[in-house]
Amino acid sequence: MPKSYKCAVCGRAHLKQRRPIKTKPLKRFVTKLINREIQCDDVICDKCRAVYRKTVVKSRATQKRATLIEGVISDDEDADFIVNIENTTSEVLRSPKNITLHVQSTASSHKYCVICKEHLTKGRKSCIVPLSARTQSFIEKGIFIDSQARCCVIHLTNKIFSEEALKLIKSKYSKTSFNRTDIVTLLENVRKTLTHSSGVNFEHLHLLSDSVCYSLTGLNKQHFEDVVSHLTTLKNSSVRTIKTCVAILLTKLRTGLPNHLLGVIFSLTKSQIQRCVHSARSCLMQEFVPQHIGFHHISHADFVSQHTTPISKRLFSNNNDDAAIIVLDGTYIYIQKSSDYTFQRMSFSMYKHRPLLKPMVIVGTDGYILSILGPYYAKNNDTSITKHILKTNSEGMKVWLNDNDIFIVDRGFRDVSAYLKEEGFNVEMPHYLQKGNKQHNTEEANTSRLVTKVRWVVESVNSRIKQWKFFDKVVSNHYIPYIGDFLRIVCSLFNCYRPQLANMDPSSEELANKMLERSSQRNDVQRMVEEEGLLKKRSIFKKVEMSTCTSDNSLPVQDFPVLSMDKLREITLGIYQLKEAKNYVIDNFSEDQYEVYVCNPIENLLRVKLKSRHSGSVRHTVFIHYNLDEIIGWYCTCKVGARVVGCCAHVASVLWYLGYHRFQGTDFQRVKFHSSITDASIPPETDSEMESWSDDNPMLNCNSY
Repeated sequence: MPKSYKCAVCGRAHLKQRRPIKTKPLKRFVTKLINREIQCDDVICDKCRAVYRKTVVKSRATQKRATLIEGVISDDEDADFIVNIENTTSEVLRSPKNITLHVQSTASSHKYCVICKEHLTKGRKSCIVPLSARTQSFIEKGIFIDSQARCCVIHLTNKIFSEEALKLIKSKYSKTSFNRTDIVTLLENVRKTLTHSSGVNFEHLHLLSDSVCYSLTGLNKQHFEDVVSHLTTLKNSSVRTIKTCVAILLTKLRTGLPNHLLGVIFSLTKSQIQRCVHSARSCLMQEFVPQHIGFHHISHADFVSQHTTPISKRLFSNNNDDAAIIVLDGTYIYIQKSSDYTFQRMSFSMYKHRPLLKPMVIVGTDGYILSILGPYYAKNNDTSITKHILKTNSEGMKVWLNDNDIFIVDRGFRDVSAYLKEEGFNVEMPHYLQKGNKQHNTEEANTSRLVTKVRWVVESVNSRIKQWKFFDKVVSNHYIPYIGDFLRIVCSLFNCYRPQLANMDPSSEELANKMLERSSQRNDVQRMVEEEGLLKKRSIFKKVEMSTCTSDNSLPVQDFPVLSMDKLREITLGIYQLKEAKNYVIDNFSEDQYEVYVCNPIENLLRVKLKSRHSGSVRHTVFIHYNLDEIIGWYCTCKVGARVVGCCAHVASVLWYLGYHRFQGTDFQRVKFHSSITDASIPPETDSEMESWSDDNPMLNCNSY
């Protein structure tokens, strides 16, 4: 017969549901109930033990709450205990809500969602509003939510409200009744939240603004959350979370800060920062980057249809709608000198006179980054890099490309253009200035302008990359093996979250048609200047001095046509020239006078001399022919000044001033920074300053020799 075990409290016999009486609180509890000492073989049943646990929990919670309110205990662990007990045990006694404050609050009900006010049925998933979400509502909206309120699960993300849910929260009461528990809990959690927000904490992302998140990581909060959601192999550790790990890498690339400063920001050691960088890099390269960059991530047909601008198709595809148009260019990443002399020789650029590496960037005509290859040693030029890419079939490039695909490149690819044509590709490149010539002829200038109208996107992509300061600074030797990975990570973020650079508007084909039509025209103003020898004749031109913002009808240029910004853009066929126009005009004002010359024999012909922005000894001469209604033609003596597909910045500056700005009635806002910089070539004006200056310059004192 099995031995019978009776409960020491209730006397019921439970063969399986028995527990030994070992702990001191349990012994005191049972001893008080049965009025005798506990024996070694006494047991207690589960029901009586449950009564003990409820009684002791209530007693501890009440005692600690009272002590904490009196200010005797301020330990975070005790406060957490009270909060956890009150959230998990509904039977804890609460003080009555007899404290009324002017604090907005929502309704508290188990039948309706406190956010969307929808009826909570069995088929609609709901939960009690978490403490972190209630604290978030109070901090960001100033609205108190009762601990018994419920909401739909879809309004929560990691136990906090989503941005849409926060916008939906509305207060019902302007006054709220609190008990001591509500006040203590609210104050403690606000204190903890503010403690976390004192530093950069990406685990509590809702505490960061979009501007702060973007300044540190280059992404807004929504995009940052999306990147983290792609990473499944990256795990939390004892010192950092997944979000913190990714944020450290992106902040490193975005700001270029050294590891010890990142450690200060994220409250980690230098070695921990370094491990976080490599962990996030490895995970992103495995799970995020392959989906957004590389020849394998998009098909040839999708690339042509989605990332080829209408203007580039019209200019270069020759009615071949299946041809891919890609733009290639190399960029520079500067690195530290290496103690490995072999590597130092190969990475030292004789052109830049410093060590660097060269990645090759391949983009579509809308700025979409198709791939980024390398980096390569500095001794490799664009020609050798391009040949290496095709011969080794990097990323399956030759398989991806089709015959008659178009490569748009700059003049650095001149030695590889013949090889590309042999491989079956078409090459578009600006013309080289022939030896001995000072200016491109009209045909060369027009053709080059067609290329630069499309090729600018790769320069803008390189500029975007350098906005991430890690690549704009000198890269430490430790990170040289990972430069390629870092570049691909940043470029994949561009493709995924940044808007494309070029316009895909089909109406841009009209602009392409205008450019093609003008490309076959000759420059009549240039022919007239050369035939009449106007560059050498001075007596036939009369000087007209125009002050700033003058629209005097008595001037000889009173019949110059008024030009709108749309008309100017139609002439320039771009915006770069108009951006430079204002700076050229300001630079060429002498004592608030702008010198314009009119030609006496030839009606409505202007000549203006402009200083070059690159060299003080170079001056360009601009000729503009016009009538009462429009600009007939233009010519400039700069390298590309003979083109009629648009115009150079010198011509644009004259058109902008004479046809637009002088009628606006506004003065120029000059940047005044010259007063803080001293020019040593200018001697002092007064005698006392001259004596002290000559004392400091013994070359001027003959007696010293």
